[in-house]
Amino acid sequence: MVSMNNNIMTAPVVCKKVPKNLIDQCLRLYHDNLYVIWPMLSYDDLHKLLEENYEDCSTYWFLVSLSAATLSDLQTEIEYEEGVTFTGEQLCTLCMLSRQFFDDLSNSDIFRIMTYYCLHRCYAQFADTRTSYRLSCEAVGLIKIAGFHREETYEFLPFGEQQLRRKVYYLLLMTERFYSVYIKCVTSLDTTIAPPLPEVVTDPRLSLESFLEVIRVFTVPGKCFYDALATNCVDDSCTEDSLKRIWNELHTTSLDIEPWSYGYIDFLFSRHWVRTLAWKLVLQMKGMRMNFLSNTNNTHIPVEIARDMLGDTFLTPKNLYDVHGPGIPMKSLEVANALVDIVNKYDHNMKLEAWNILCDVSKFVFSLKHCNHKMFQRFSTKCQSALIDLPISRPLRLNDDSKDEDDIIP
Repeated sequence: MVSMNNNIMTAPVVCKKVPKNLIDQCLRLYHDNLYVIWPMLSYDDLHKLLEENYEDCSTYWFLVSLSAATLSDLQTEIEYEEGVTFTGEQLCTLCMLSRQFFDDLSNSDIFRIMTYYCLHRCYAQFADTRTSYRLSCEAVGLIKIAGFHREETYEFLPFGEQQLRRKVYYLLLMTERFYSVYIKCVTSLDTTIAPPLPEVVTDPRLSLESFLEVIRVFTVPGKCFYDALATNCVDDSCTEDSLKRIWNELHTTSLDIEPWSYGYIDFLFSRHWVRTLAWKLVLQMKGMRMNFLSNTNNTHIPVEIARDMLGDTFLTPKNLYDVHGPGIPMKSLEVANALVDIVNKYDHNMKLEAWNILCDVSKFVFSLKHCNHKMFQRFSTKCQSALIDLPISRPLRLNDDSKDEDDIIP
């Protein structure tokens, strides 16, 4: 049964609710570690929701799903009482079994949208690409039903509500663009609304600087860029000049971001990834390919990107990678793949440099925790075809719960 009180749907009484103090611990973890990567609400705002709207169904399940995503991203668990712990997977499963209560198809409020986004993050960490993508699509669908893709719907909203909706919109836009490259589905969201505005904060954990930089990285290329990669079909809007603009605008890093933080790592690897995708698109365009490969400066681009990425990895603590789920391994593999594609085009001296960089990049790629190994197997096969023997010193580390058998990444 679901009880109704003053037109507020309350959480099902037949289900034992997740205790408030357990949720509160997760909210603090989110504030301290993850807000800079996927910012929604500050701890103060989340705690207020917990205290005042714990009985509201959509708010309650959002808080549970955010707790699940937090524990999943940080790969930790919370001890509720002696001998009783909760994991992200347990909380996520509880949410999925309760979908009928937080999504009754009668509304598309921001809490339902954020719930699906959080659940998508859980399944990305569980290496279940199919379910993760489906849940992100649910959120995107609700975004469009709610009209959050139209700037005029923000006109009369208070600043705080505008900011929250803009943050969630761009989180989903970037998620959709990431998946479009690997699942080969065209995108539906575009930069039809302005991104969130910078906020003056005294707590660096609440800074939006790195998030806004990641948005810039994902949106310097237009929607047509990602759709061309998804369909392997390039239209007239993808020109040599537009691709050069991507490389030029993403060539340097921002000095405003706190270095070697979770948010900084997200920005760095997204920058390398998008520049590499631009190079990949060049290789798909026959006329442009010939022009670029005849120019020594252009053929050097994959080496430059790989060298930049290596410089970042040397300075980055290893514990900063895993919270991003499959993002960092997939993005770094794109860089390595681009280098393999071009390495045999170089003269002898350049080839030696490219091989050395490729070996170092490969060691880094294979040291990460991966959600599936299909792309890595293809990468190894490509190296063998190019007569490149990679000196990988450690075996590929797979997520223990990998859904690789059912993975839909082509």
